Amino acid sequence: MRGLVFFSCAALSLILSTVPAYAQDQSSLAKNDFRVRVEDPGAWTLWDDSHSELINSAYQPRQGDRNTPLVNIYNVVSGEKRSVDILKEFPSARYVYVTGLASGPDGSVLAVCEVGSDSRSYTGDRLLVYDDHSTLIMNLTSADYDVGAVAMDKHGDIYFVGTHDGENSSDESYPLLVKYDSQGKIALETLPRSLFEDVEDPVGDGLGSRRDGVTRVAVSGRAIHVYLAPAREMIVLNQAGEIQSRINIASTLSQFAKTKGYKDSYVDGDEFSPSGDLWLVGHLEEPADSSSDLLPARNFVVRVTPEGQLQVPYPHVGDEPPGHYLPQLIGFTQSNEPVALVTARDSILVQKSPY
Repeated sequence: MRGLVFFSCAALSLILSTVPAYAQDQSSLAKNDFRVRVEDPGAWTLWDDSHSELINSAYQPRQGDRNTPLVNIYNVVSGEKRSVDILKEFPSARYVYVTGLASGPDGSVLAVCEVGSDSRSYTGDRLLVYDDHSTLIMNLTSADYDVGAVAMDKHGDIYFVGTHDGENSSDESYPLLVKYDSQGKIALETLPRSLFEDVEDPVGDGLGSRRDGVTRVAVSGRAIHVYLAPAREMIVLNQAGEIQSRINIASTLSQFAKTKGYKDSYVDGDEFSPSGDLWLVGHLEEPADSSSDLLPARNFVVRVTPEGQLQVPYPHVGDEPPGHYLPQLIGFTQSNEPVALVTARDSILVQKSPY
């Protein structure tokens, strides 16, 4: 009888352990599409392909709500969900806004936060690293920087590009790119602000614009890749912080638009792939010849290599009916294929073959 009870309990335990901790549509996983039910689709979402995890964050908590986690991580293979309770780290803060996310090694997550203190003095954004059990393992202050983009490498080093809060003129030479090692010590400061003296703010606030996209930083192999959206430049640096190339993305897209019969391009989304290519998703508007008939807006998906070569991976994109919106780019598979999403009121549809 004891053996029967043990067997029944073990079977029940096995069944319970396979029940997803959140609701997701498993019926279409074979097609590389899956729908994840989420509490709040949020403002920041990224895909970590090495762990099959969707990382989702609300931009800010609801007024007076300190019990709802700001970051949730959904594993689409196991069905498990874990949360990062950032608010508990700052019990006396007036507000905490998540302004950026990055995935790190071993399932770690980096969250960039703007924290409003009681003194109302700005000391810089917070860089918070949580391990795969949602335990805080690093809490850094970005030394008076407004962080526009952030990334982690396989060693746990942190890279960010940001605007110095005390900037008074565009000819200052403070570094736009800062690297912290895995111990939280500054290991590199590079990319002088003075290189972009004609741009009011080459980094921007990280939220981007309809025309330029979003500022990004990524690390691949021996290179650091930066896209400064307001400056519309892609910069490739080596690990010593030395600039290897600067690519004018505005000029590159302008030439592409002209080949399609348009004169204006709008970047709706951008991401660096693991190989260091900058992928740009957007649409073209306004005919190049003002005397021609008005052309409908045309979608595009292109990638720009670290050498500055523009490639068109999906020639059929742009043949959709007028008004068709492309899915939002949120990351890449380990084989450099894009991953995108379509948001609904209470769910996120993730697509591994979105275009």
